[in-house]
Amino acid sequence: MTRVLSGVVASSLFLVCASGALAQQPPAQQQPQAPPMTNLQVYPKDTPRPEIVTTMQGFVQALGVQASGGCGYCHEGQAPQFNFASDAKPTKIVARKMILMAREITAKLPEVTSKPAAEVARMRCATCHRGVAIPKLLPDVLTDTAAKSGVAAAIEQYRALRKQYYGAQSYDFSEPALVALGNQLSAANKPDDALAFLQLNTEFYPNSAPTYAAMGQAYTRKNDKDSAIKNLEKAVQLDPNNQQAKRQLEQLKSSK
Repeated sequence: MTRVLSGVVASSLFLVCASGALAQQPPAQQQPQAPPMTNLQVYPKDTPRPEIVTTMQGFVQALGVQASGGCGYCHEGQAPQFNFASDAKPTKIVARKMILMAREITAKLPEVTSKPAAEVARMRCATCHRGVAIPKLLPDVLTDTAAKSGVAAAIEQYRALRKQYYGAQSYDFSEPALVALGNQLSAANKPDDALAFLQLNTEFYPNSAPTYAAMGQAYTRKNDKDSAIKNLEKAVQLDPNNQQAKRQLEQLKSSK
């Protein structure tokens, strides 16, 4: 009986001590509440914060600016101390206008396409930007660089962009992309520039009949019939059904 009472007393003392220890522990620190959102202009002012944060993260991804400061691409300050209410950065003003423009285009699509609103594609940042801040097509990027810094610089730019973005939606690195650019340059009477880009295309697509056919056209522009015939023969060899290349080849051979 004495042992039982001693056990009860010991258990009671333990509970008292434990309760005292818990009472002495400081209360868990509460997470500081985020300051209220201010200066919302294109979204309702009562939009829940998590919804705004998710939307902004979508903008960062659509523009591919995570490595360029993320939120800091539009907002003043540096992580984690951004001044989200400030309108100091011009990019933020542009972003607002772009959001409103996208909404306006989306609103017009049912009328333009004669489809119900639920069936039209919604205009979003990613529709144009595709993961790059400046939504220019690859041929335009390359021709701009070639005009400013030369074709060699444009080719190096292509290699760098391909290494960084290949497999993503940002740029078109498919076989026809440089073929179209080469044909465009040949038509503009820039056959040497065309050949530089077409030669580049053969590195990635060595069995591309359209590339060799386009090279044949570029050499024809240069009045280099032998090289034109050689490349057109290669195109026909790779694609015997390429009737246009066959006709061009026959014309060149008959004119020699």
